[in-house]
Amino acid sequence: MIAALQIIGGVLLLVGRFVPLALALLGPVIFNIMMYHLLMNLGGIGLALLVTVLWFIVFYAYRQYFSGIFVSNATPQN
Repeated sequence: MIAALQIIGGVLLLVGRFVPLALALLGPVIFNIMMYHLLMNLGGIGLALLVTVLWFIVFYAYRQYFSGIFVSNATPQN
């Protein structure tokens, strides 16, 4: 399942369609990779940091599409 999320997220990024969805799919996977390398295997931390920095660069470019997630008092629309 995780490999499928990585492949789908990667393809969406490469194609340039649904980039915010791809970032949302890849974010938790990248977080798990970072935690693994920080807590268990420091040997691969360099590549994990590179992937994290690249994710944040793309996220920053598409940050306006995530603004609705950070609303504190959201109400459903009728």
